[in-house]
Amino acid sequence: MTSPELLDGLGAAAARFDAFVLDQYGVLHDGTALYPGVLDCLYALREARKRVLILSNSGKLKQPNIERLAGLGLPPELYDDFITSGEATRAYLGNGADPALRRRQHDGPLRCLILGGAAEEALLDGLPVTIVSAIEEADFMLLASFGDAAPATLDAFSGILEQAGALNLALVCANPDIRGITVDGLRPAPGALARRYEETGGTVIYVGKPHPLIYRTVRQALAPMPAGRMLAVGDSLAHDIVGAAGAGMASALILQGIHKDELGLPGKDGDFGDRLAALSERYRAKPDIVLRSLTW
Repeated sequence: MTSPELLDGLGAAAARFDAFVLDQYGVLHDGTALYPGVLDCLYALREARKRVLILSNSGKLKQPNIERLAGLGLPPELYDDFITSGEATRAYLGNGADPALRRRQHDGPLRCLILGGAAEEALLDGLPVTIVSAIEEADFMLLASFGDAAPATLDAFSGILEQAGALNLALVCANPDIRGITVDGLRPAPGALARRYEETGGTVIYVGKPHPLIYRTVRQALAPMPAGRMLAVGDSLAHDIVGAAGAGMASALILQGIHKDELGLPGKDGDFGDRLAALSERYRAKPDIVLRSLTW
């Protein structure tokens, strides 16, 4: 198996690709500030006339994410579009055609029990879906975000997941991330709760990386460009790198993000290659390119 290509900056690979699909957290910023070199890299991509999409497993709609980036100093003029799993989830729920969403037959709108709060309400606003407070009334559950205060553990959800399993409720997960970067370090993300439900026999419908639906949205946004001319840049082997491979896109792994403690940096010792190979084997995900951070 060939080793990934270790590059000093994205500029060394720019000529090979026409579009760059960038993850948000762990690539552009840490939740509180942009990483050094990010703005210069995006300006260089614009100068080179490359297409730039931001693809995030954020369970929120794209506009709050655009505003957040602008608040951190990254203006929307530096990218072509912002695709979030929340936006894709809203489109999926608005279709309403998936029979897995309707637990029992009735003539009214779908009935949803939300496990979060404001993010889920925003996704459902204006859709033919009724929010209910009692689990017995629900057709399905929706989880998009834990908000700014991600729980340290998921034990608080054990009771409701047990009830949901007994009722055969599907859980729509609008953020498949298992861990998220917060100011307090890594915390469980919605995908961790979805996985727990799935492991106990519950039905989970994932919308976001690495699952196919969101990559269809990417391909539509970049059509008619072939997938082979797209480079996905992310910090998660399980989401960004696996998802890119499934979509036929090349991928670049950013080392400063979610795997920072597991991998370290090249040059610190002689074992970086072995650590990367072991982690890639664990996730069955091999990046084509490795970058310390998103710089040009």
